[in-house]
Amino acid sequence: MNALTNNNVVTLGSLLAQDLPQAYILPERPSTFNHKASFVNSRSYLIHDYSPNMTADHRYLKAMRACPVAGNDLPILLTCAVHPLINEHWSKWLPFFPRPEIRIFENEDTGKRPLVVNFPFQSFPAEKHAVDPDIHYILSSKTRIPEMGAPCPRYMSRDNYTLPCMIKTTQGVGGRGVFLARSKDQALEAFRELKTNFHCHEPVITEVVENVSDFLNVQLYLFQNGDVHWLGVRRKMAGKSFCEHGLVPDVDWNEQEDLKKLAWDVVKPVMKYLNKHGYFGFTGVEILINNRGKFLIDVNLKTSDSTYLLLLAPHIAETLNFPVSIVSDLLPTSIDAMLEEIDKLNCEDEGRVIVLSGDVTSFTKPIKSCIVVFAKDKDTVFLLHRRLIRSCASLICNGAGDHDQNLFSNGRVLLK
Repeated sequence: MNALTNNNVVTLGSLLAQDLPQAYILPERPSTFNHKASFVNSRSYLIHDYSPNMTADHRYLKAMRACPVAGNDLPILLTCAVHPLINEHWSKWLPFFPRPEIRIFENEDTGKRPLVVNFPFQSFPAEKHAVDPDIHYILSSKTRIPEMGAPCPRYMSRDNYTLPCMIKTTQGVGGRGVFLARSKDQALEAFRELKTNFHCHEPVITEVVENVSDFLNVQLYLFQNGDVHWLGVRRKMAGKSFCEHGLVPDVDWNEQEDLKKLAWDVVKPVMKYLNKHGYFGFTGVEILINNRGKFLIDVNLKTSDSTYLLLLAPHIAETLNFPVSIVSDLLPTSIDAMLEEIDKLNCEDEGRVIVLSGDVTSFTKPIKSCIVVFAKDKDTVFLLHRRLIRSCASLICNGAGDHDQNLFSNGRVLLK
């Protein structure tokens, strides 16, 4: 195993600083429908993030997940401080990653330095955005996918579509506003739902990609000059032949070269299109594969759990020989108990568990934590994950528990 130092680890900041040496990273996204969010887009750059269960806003936890891999080339802005025990956890178990330079947004005078954001903000002037916010918003729309030069599902219109079909919001998030319609009634119900609740009047309608054998999430950094830094591929769903033998991990680093060859012909024209139209930054490209070919289904101009996982994975594989990993959200009964159990597990050298986010929690106020589990093989990675849940968590929310779910489980499937 080769020793790594802070100087040769790839981080969010080390990539961004090559384009923007004097910028801030602001990973927290605005919301349109949750008015408890720190940032609200109510007039412009609308996000179709409606949920019938809007309660407290925990976007700061999503933003926190970027911190372990942020590096120290650029400061990262959060709206809430990181729990001290989590800071200690990162220092202890990720010693080869530079400690992030975390600043609290409301206390920081950012001056004229641009903000690298995951979505445009109506409350910031255009010049404050690292990427022109109009360009960022337009290119984020699913309506742009057919223009990107990669094979994609057939797009249809509301006046002329065939069944079954997928009906989606143009600016969705987290799988919300995604409908599978197999009948005319289901399609009409989806249109009503999107118009009434999501305020999406012109949804995207595509054919359904049937018999999916693989679902790839490719993560890259697109530089301003058009060069690409390939981060890796997260497998979001494997073929039935794999699933029949158990759960499938998010990443097996030993597969990365083959997955890059598989995905590159879809990714390449997308990167050229984005560069031509003025975008640079972190990019996620989602690809479905079946017996007919490969299909581009989404392009995400932001960082995500997949980005953070794929920044961690090569270094954990190289330094510790743990190439297999999964990301999981869970509800710990206590942040202290969870970190204590993780310390025990990490000391046994069967794997490595890294907490990406978490906060003080209780039975009356559950707070979701996000973890990554690394191990030498898939059996061990799921064994360690189950052990962690049994010892310190009341409920698994998603992540590993969803690997054997239906492709559309994160959206809403309309069936009568």
